Amino acid sequence: MKKKLAIAASLLIVATVIIVMVVRRKDSSHHHHDAAKTSTVEAVGIDQTDTSVSMMAMLNAPEQATPCLTAFGAIEAEGAAMKLHNGKSMFKWVAPKDAFLAACQELPVAQQQCMAPRYRRDHAEDCEKQRPMPDALKKLYVGEPIVEPDYEHQ
Repeated sequence: MKKKLAIAASLLIVATVIIVMVVRRKDSSHHHHDAAKTSTVEAVGIDQTDTSVSMMAMLNAPEQATPCLTAFGAIEAEGAAMKLHNGKSMFKWVAPKDAFLAACQELPVAQQQCMAPRYRRDHAEDCEKQRPMPDALKKLYVGEPIVEPDYEHQ
């Protein structure tokens, strides 16, 4: 059953990405990777993590028995989606499942709930207050740095 849900979620993600790409291509007056028309701002995003695909995959991952299992499943879904799209994951490192679950279950219940992406999205204000300390998060995962475009030096 879980395998069927994972396959269905993957197909939904692929279909959504294809639709978005087709719509963007039709609406675009130029080809995104055309060297003559690619500004520094556009170039920053070409080889960076595609956070929209990552976030869609995580938000579409199925709910599981506990918030910690849901969080781990969402991270696995993100990794699978990025692999499918030959993209770069937003995670540099993720603890093995047993270690992830053990460290997550050490967190207070409110912080555990906020580890699940949909819950965090739906309770953003509360979850902002419940964010685990960096040392606790490092036991679970290490994220890739976020590269912001430098608009002042263009």
